[in-house]
Amino acid sequence: MATKKIVIASVLAAIVNGLLAGGNVDRAIVARAAWSRVGVVAWADYSRQADLGSGRLFYPAMAFVGTLLCIASVILLLCNGRFQWRSALPVLLAAGLMVASLPISFKAAPFILSLRHLEDNNITAIKQAFEGSYFWGRFQMSLHVLGFLANLWSIAALSRSQMPVD
Repeated sequence: MATKKIVIASVLAAIVNGLLAGGNVDRAIVARAAWSRVGVVAWADYSRQADLGSGRLFYPAMAFVGTLLCIASVILLLCNGRFQWRSALPVLLAAGLMVASLPISFKAAPFILSLRHLEDNNITAIKQAFEGSYFWGRFQMSLHVLGFLANLWSIAALSRSQMPVD
């Protein structure tokens, strides 16, 4: 069995990243279709309240905490005396995917942040924000989902490994 600390960090990463991935999947598949029918002005109003309200701190915190937990898993794994590639690969992959998602967030964020300064009658700019956030959000979602799946693989691989337990 793997070191308990590595497994705990990986499980916590899976929980946080699973929530993050699930939210992204919901936005990409369910919410986007609904907002396309309801209209971009309604989307802008909602996004101002949600994404620029409590989501302003909540979403980035989830992304950073999930990424930090993946990095912690890597550090704990590397510090463990008996490094095994079959358990290290998914841990490294999860961390890499989550780290790769952060710059994508910085590409998506300006589209949402632009809503602060856009009037509801500026439909063209709101549509650009809607499309831009969706465009970058798809990449973000893909990396978050793959990171979450790698977290699950990590837990399975660590559970099967022969590393000593702390």
